[in-house]
Amino acid sequence: MVIMNGMEIEQPSSMSPEDIEPGRLRVFGVCHIVFGGLGLMNVAGGIAMQFLQERLWTGARSSGLDEVQEIQNEMYRDLAAYTWITIATGLIVGVLILRAGIALTKRRQSSVRLSNTYALSSIITKVVGILLFLMVAMPVIGEAVTAMLAESSAPAPAWVGGLQIFIGAIGGISFLLSMIYPLCALIMLNKPQVRQYLARHGG
Repeated sequence: MVIMNGMEIEQPSSMSPEDIEPGRLRVFGVCHIVFGGLGLMNVAGGIAMQFLQERLWTGARSSGLDEVQEIQNEMYRDLAAYTWITIATGLIVGVLILRAGIALTKRRQSSVRLSNTYALSSIITKVVGILLFLMVAMPVIGEAVTAMLAESSAPAPAWVGGLQIFIGAIGGISFLLSMIYPLCALIMLNKPQVRQYLARHGG
């Protein structure tokens, strides 16, 4: 109590750094939920496209195909296993990030652990994904594009020789960009002030 002008005024209790909520909890919580929702929507779209592609193949076979369409369909068939692996890993990571985002917004003590699980899983799946892309998808796509150009009566453009290098470069750049968010989440949410706040105030 503090006496001021003859009146007793309650002195506000001092706040320690552990009592101040780090803003990154809310920021990453919302971002996790948004990215998780978008990821699951992408997974749903991928599944729908796979089944739609099967129907298109069946209908196209009955009506007859030209050479280019046949090459495209063969490429999709060759990439089917790769696509399903991508969908499955996307589903797992999407569920993990969504779960972590909900925990972060509710300030649960387990939220950092759940976010770390998402981040590490995301990094691992991205590393596996780029390896599969380079070893499985890239050769199939390159061969299909080369075959389709060969079916054309026009001479092949000069860039065809470097097509696989270009595809690999695009895949590598996409891989590096996709690693930014999980790495940021892994680093920023494991700061001492975040863990201390959740240890004292986490639900």
